[in-house]
Amino acid sequence: MSKLFESIVANEVGSHDDADKYQFGFKKSHSTSLCTDVFKKVVSYYNNRGSYVFTCFIDFTKAFDRVNCWKMFNKLLEDGINSSIVAVLAYW
Repeated sequence: MSKLFESIVANEVGSHDDADKYQFGFKKSHSTSLCTDVFKKVVSYYNNRGSYVFTCFIDFTKAFDRVNCWKMFNKLLEDGINSSIVAVLAYW
């Protein structure tokens, strides 16, 4: 049942995700390993051509423990996510 629910939510959210075509997480055939490989290739590309590469990493591991869920649900509604999906997430 959980996989079915996740699939429905992913399909609903994915339909509004046109701007983020470079998202690696939660997409079929994508992983953090793929992301790491792309990152290493980009850094190598610029380093081999004499450029410097500056990066910044942010650890979001606790971000969801601190997010104001009701603001997030309102933002999802503002972004056009189906209210039924948002209601299920709110009660989940």
